[in-house]
Amino acid sequence: LDPGAGSAYAFLGTTLLQTGELDEARRNLQCAIALLPAVSSTYIDLGIVYLRRGELDRAVGQFEAGINVPAPSGPTPDWNGATTELRKTLATKPDNAEAHNVLGLLLGRRGASSKEVLTEFREAVRLRPDFAEAHNNMGLVLAQDNDEKAAIVEFLEALRISPDYADAHANLGAVLTTSDSEGAVHELERAVALAPGFLKARFNLAIAYGENANYGRTREIEQLRKVIASQPDFPGARLALGRSLLGEGLVEESVGELREAVRLEPQNTQAHYQLGLALVRAGHKDEGAVELQKSRELASSDDRRQNAALDIAEGHVALEQGDLGQAAAKFRHALELQPESADAEHFLGAVLEKRGDAEGASTAYRRALELNPGDILAREKIAALSSERGAADEPTRISQFEDYIREGRFQDVEPLLAAYVKEHPESSWGWYALGYSQFAQRKIGESIQALARSLQLDVRNAEAHKILGRDLMVVGKFDAAQTEFEQGIRYSPQSAEMHLNLGKLFSIQDSWVAARKEFEQALRIDPLYMEAWDALGFAQEALGDGAGAVASYEKAIALNEAKKGRFASAHVNLSGYYNRKGDYEKAREYALAALQIDPECDGAWFQKAKTDEAQGRLNDAAEALAQAVSLNPRASSYYYVLANVYRQLGKTEDRGKALDAFMRLQKETNEIEEKRRALAGLSAPPPRPKSQPD
Repeated sequence: LDPGAGSAYAFLGTTLLQTGELDEARRNLQCAIALLPAVSSTYIDLGIVYLRRGELDRAVGQFEAGINVPAPSGPTPDWNGATTELRKTLATKPDNAEAHNVLGLLLGRRGASSKEVLTEFREAVRLRPDFAEAHNNMGLVLAQDNDEKAAIVEFLEALRISPDYADAHANLGAVLTTSDSEGAVHELERAVALAPGFLKARFNLAIAYGENANYGRTREIEQLRKVIASQPDFPGARLALGRSLLGEGLVEESVGELREAVRLEPQNTQAHYQLGLALVRAGHKDEGAVELQKSRELASSDDRRQNAALDIAEGHVALEQGDLGQAAAKFRHALELQPESADAEHFLGAVLEKRGDAEGASTAYRRALELNPGDILAREKIAALSSERGAADEPTRISQFEDYIREGRFQDVEPLLAAYVKEHPESSWGWYALGYSQFAQRKIGESIQALARSLQLDVRNAEAHKILGRDLMVVGKFDAAQTEFEQGIRYSPQSAEMHLNLGKLFSIQDSWVAARKEFEQALRIDPLYMEAWDALGFAQEALGDGAGAVASYEKAIALNEAKKGRFASAHVNLSGYYNRKGDYEKAREYALAALQIDPECDGAWFQKAKTDEAQGRLNDAAEALAQAVSLNPRASSYYYVLANVYRQLGKTEDRGKALDAFMRLQKETNEIEEKRRALAGLSAPPPRPKSQPD
């Protein structure tokens, strides 16, 4: 055979297949396979030849080879021809389990619906119940359909049949990542032990290590380096390693990996974005800005579906922030780009409902239900809105009230809302807005009453549950607050803020494991939620995972830098972490960075003061503490540390004043706690609320 004739043999074989000269087609295609690197289309064409020759088993073998080519190249395989021919054969030979399994794989490559694909895998299992590969394939389809429970069942069945099936261990581990991080690590470690060269499993194991606080970034980085050593041109591994190194503070090394990720995959939006963040962190701000701009340009050049998804995400943020005008504009634009978007219709319905447009909301919810018959919440909303038609709100007045609220004019809007609910006593929105404005003014008792009335009228108002939960936290009714947050999650399961609030409730009760779980869930919903990264770091630190805490705080900081935001809390918490560790230079660095972001951040002044005190700059410490006290005169700990600094400076009178203030605030705190316990009906004091680990 002529080594240079492979392409000619492949072309001739395909042509002869089309003309029906099957023997010659088979011979030429076999020559092409012998001479060329693996090309999917050649195996698929040879499989079709064997089917037409009546050799089903050989055809199945060729189809499997074509499907399993590691990096498909060359002409697009004739998936339609293969599925059509195989279906014809199965019509006369329906009892071949392997053929049904391969047909399912071919249909998947052709882009058929998951229902069609699953039908073939289920038939394969029916014909051969111990067919581990078919169970595994079924699990993959179910996982792609987000039916994780059913997918897990199939992967477990595959492993029951074949305990050393590395692919099933890897797939089970990948599915468990979101619900059982320990189980995910166990399965992926097993897959790697069975097949050390299985790069997909090793890559997923690295990611699982990084997402599990019990393992952390070190194990993740170790595995990613092994993946790259085996496959240096794996852009996803380069990107993940660069991101992890950045989280560990290894900025220059991170830049190198991310540059390689961009080189390997120049159109990868996330690679440019992460490289931009790393370059900014490394001090190369101009180059970083260029990369961040590239990431924005790539994102804007995505197809209409991706742009619609961005609009929906931004609209959802605006909706949670109460900017209903912006939210409506985003959801409507998403529907212009993707008219069949059930999510956009549903969220538009939510906006219109909040604005008091019951008819418009019902129309949007009905359209959402048409597009997604499984949208139970839309069905409930339609029923509720239909029953409330007799007591419709006034959209124009509601829009005016929303302007007051958005501008923070709570004292001005409260009497207007009080008058409104007298006119519209059945207005769930009116009672909710009244309760919200009272909460913002710390009128907790009145707010609780208004929100309770709102929820009597519409128990599905997730925002009312959220604000009521915050009210109940203030008065120490932690169990009742938990119930409200959980109800909020029930009615708004994709709200990252709901999970953040529940996590904060667990935090102030020192229930750090439960808190961490909620913060992690918030981040699964919104990976760019910097407040949740900050809160997660807080929980990790309390649980003794210092490395994980630092990584989370750094993520929050990186996100804030990318947004050019004014979120200083992560800097403050990281400064506190390093103060507690005795690394005062780093503590000072982060405290000063926080003050650059927000010069009126009392927590940053307090952490700077602790650094100054530890390093002997007592006058600086006293000045910083005085600044902290002026910004937040209710923080008793500030006076305690200030008294200690004055003692060291020999300022006896000032020390006495600081101690008096500390004792007064402590007494007030104790009295408030007693009132809280009385309100909550507690026989013992609740855990002391904390704003950060000691």
